[in-house]
Amino acid sequence: MAAAVAAEVLKRPVQTFLDSHDGGRDAAFLGRWKGLDGTTAKSTIQCKFLAKPGANLTLSDVKGELPKAAKLAADGLADDYIILTNAGVSGENDARICAAFESVGVKKCRTFGGTWIVQQLTENTKLRTLVPRVYGIGDLSHIITGHGYEQAKAILNSMGSDLSCFVPTDAYRSAVKALQQHGFVILLGDPASGKSTIAAILALGAIDDGCVGALKISSPDQLNLWHPGEKQFLWADDAFGPNHFDAFRMSRWNAELGTLRAAVESGSRIVFTSRNYIWEAAKPHLKTSAFSLLKESQVVVNVQALSDEERAQMLYNHVRRVQPQEMRQRLKPFLSAIAGNKAFLPETARRLGDPLFTKRLVISETRLTSLVEHPVEFLTEVLTQLDDPSRAAVALIFLNSQTGVPSPITATPALELVTRLMGVKFADLARAMQHLNDSLTRLVSEEDGDRWVFRHPTVTDAFATLVAASPELVELYAHGAKLDRLLGEVACRPKAAEDGRIRIPPALYPGLVERLKACALDESLKSFLGARCEKAFLILLLEARPDVLEWAAQVQASGQTFGGKLLFAALVSWGLLPEEVRQRMAADIREHSINWLDAKPLTDKILRQIFKDDEFADYAEAFRKEWLSDIPSVFSDFGRYSSDDEVGMYTEFKENLQAAQAYFKLECDEAFDELYAEIDAHIEELEAQQRPLDGSAWSPSSMEKPSTAPSEAAGLIFHDVDA
Repeated sequence: MAAAVAAEVLKRPVQTFLDSHDGGRDAAFLGRWKGLDGTTAKSTIQCKFLAKPGANLTLSDVKGELPKAAKLAADGLADDYIILTNAGVSGENDARICAAFESVGVKKCRTFGGTWIVQQLTENTKLRTLVPRVYGIGDLSHIITGHGYEQAKAILNSMGSDLSCFVPTDAYRSAVKALQQHGFVILLGDPASGKSTIAAILALGAIDDGCVGALKISSPDQLNLWHPGEKQFLWADDAFGPNHFDAFRMSRWNAELGTLRAAVESGSRIVFTSRNYIWEAAKPHLKTSAFSLLKESQVVVNVQALSDEERAQMLYNHVRRVQPQEMRQRLKPFLSAIAGNKAFLPETARRLGDPLFTKRLVISETRLTSLVEHPVEFLTEVLTQLDDPSRAAVALIFLNSQTGVPSPITATPALELVTRLMGVKFADLARAMQHLNDSLTRLVSEEDGDRWVFRHPTVTDAFATLVAASPELVELYAHGAKLDRLLGEVACRPKAAEDGRIRIPPALYPGLVERLKACALDESLKSFLGARCEKAFLILLLEARPDVLEWAAQVQASGQTFGGKLLFAALVSWGLLPEEVRQRMAADIREHSINWLDAKPLTDKILRQIFKDDEFADYAEAFRKEWLSDIPSVFSDFGRYSSDDEVGMYTEFKENLQAAQAYFKLECDEAFDELYAEIDAHIEELEAQQRPLDGSAWSPSSMEKPSTAPSEAAGLIFHDVDA
């Protein structure tokens, strides 16, 4: 605010500095300032904020700036030194402060207190527009008078916290300039980029500047609310359709372009907002010759163009506003990284500032980074609002997410599937694809031609979430969802289970098997096949992928991962594994368990399915005889084993003996007590041998390199966010 006040009142552009390394200057004039004596001088601006209401600025409040001011004066940067403060400044204190600064080399010091700043805001309409948050402070009646007051109050109420958290950006300042020059502006941007917030603040500024009222209209027919000869503010939010292009509304605007031109010429201010992809659909239909400002006065609200400082200010304002102190303290360590992330949206700040949203949010670096870079939940909401052709266009890319959709779009099985399920015509889908360009989709040029792809890969996940919730659209999900997500969420079985999995019906099994042909036989695929697939699906899969049975015949069953064990058990249970392979698996598990004192197979219900009843009974008895028939000699038997980690080895021996003892329900008698004591003593001896000779304890943390902290400048804006 101080920078805007100085620039507007003193008619000089102002340069502001980051809080860190500012050299004692919060701001400086760009160029040279003309003093009262007619000479020019370099000037420094210092801002002092006092949190206590009604406080007066004294010399002690600025004493810390005197050494910095002396150096600035010596460097020729403080011939003129201005102090702006929200506090009151008495005549006596003004004299003391100015004398102190001039005594260290400043040629001329001036102080401007809160009363002076309020006076400038009261007298200068443009200044209030450049600092819009003042509209939400106190009673508006001393700024906005007459019949505009109620409309202004209504706008403030509808904006809620957006005004108190608003940060003037380059897009906003461009909109102010365009509206002042032309009386008309179109705000274009992606969903949640802040278009409506900017329009609402422009409405406040227009009322403040003499417009008799603000009218928010939803259709061209409401232009009859404009009174010829009156200076009004007209705001058409989502002018060409809220979620998709509305051809009928477009034709009505064409019929009313003459009225729009007359309203602007009579002094009214008009603002249109529209999403980028809807505007692209509307442009070919607009009769711009009847209203040239449709071409000349457009402001694109480009969220990717936000500066680091703008993102940080947005995030600070939202988090600081209503979040309880405890939550602010938890969020504080992560805020700099969030604001510095190029994927940051204003919506990110709104959600992190909402206690209802963060109440159940896991506060961690991973989760917060995901919230910024993968806003699936938000994108899902956007997708549900699209019209059918636009959703169909998204669905077509979804089915071709790995390669993209060749342009021009031609007939393919994927296109037939989309048009059939979504109930749209090919021509409508093709037009919608163009309208979505550079919003949800993007046309990229490659060596083999142009292709339609998603503007951000997160759209794939968002659309998968949308179609997965619909039984009638699950075919799209099965064909288009990313394989890693699909393997974690679906089940191929006759009936739906209570685990919330998405059921793939048998009719879709062949298509899914086709997709799984190229999928690596990794942990996720093994778990999926072993835990959530019925026999009919596995039969189809094994026909298409003989490598699965080849893998089962070659690997050792002992030491398999959880997914591998699940797949073994499923193949055996459904009778799909050759008997000789099953027998080899059972023998391998038995041999490893007995040779290495591994009691886990005794209680592992998954591995138990590989054995026949008599085989398992024979294995269990052999284990008991080997390790539990002569307890006093067990410790000496350990001598045949060795390991680089003997402490870990003996610890595992003890744990496995205890597990076997519990399985066979053997009481803990004196023999077991002595064996465990002997193992514990040996472990303690081994640990003593590993300690350093000086007796100091080794800590892995002492070997770790310090983590790279975010830059000091990036984090300083958040230093008091939890105060």
